[in-house]
Amino acid sequence: MFIHGFSLDQRMWTPQVDRFRAGFTVLTYDCRGFGRSSVPTGPYNHGDDLRLLLLTLGAPAVHLVGLSMGGRIALSFALRWPAAVRSLALIGTDVGGYRHQIDWDVPACADNLDAARQQWLRHELFRTTRRHPEAWVGVTRMVGDYSGWHWLREDERRPVDTDTWDRLDEITVPASVIVGRDDLPDFQRIAATLPARMSHARRTVVPGAGHLVNLEAPDVCNALLGRHLSAV
Repeated sequence: MFIHGFSLDQRMWTPQVDRFRAGFTVLTYDCRGFGRSSVPTGPYNHGDDLRLLLLTLGAPAVHLVGLSMGGRIALSFALRWPAAVRSLALIGTDVGGYRHQIDWDVPACADNLDAARQQWLRHELFRTTRRHPEAWVGVTRMVGDYSGWHWLREDERRPVDTDTWDRLDEITVPASVIVGRDDLPDFQRIAATLPARMSHARRTVVPGAGHLVNLEAPDVCNALLGRHLSAV
């Protein structure tokens, strides 16, 4: 199961779906408020959504692959339902409870969402992705389709993962931590901390890539994921 990053959607995993669908049952989805999924209409939690989706699909235990926000969801999910997680592959991952130094604020208004989307695309998070034309076309398309819901409203997401950073030692499933060498310092710190706190985690740093390793270096990312899945 692949879980996408903020403002993106399941299309970001196309290079991985193409690589792994021949040998695995590969699942992708749009988190609530992103892609083709509906926007929140009340309190919700991404982990609850994922749990219900997997039960509905008849997938009681899966290998979770998450990037950034998707990694944060995967880590929280592994704490809440450890028997449902066979392994974790975390790419440029966020962690609930980690205090970022990054400015995430994007001023937005319903009358001019395109301006907010353009400002977001200029964020330092994407500075390396802009060097990869094919990846950048996909990212701009996904951000262009993003509803902007989380910028326009007070997010009613139930914060059940705010203690994940303090509970990393409870996660014992095999985990691969992948981070681009040119990713932002906060994500570098997270990637360095996870193997020190999680008993079965191993970190790999990918040269020439930033935050979106799976799109900036898809062949390298696919090889790492293949090695991870073979090992577990």
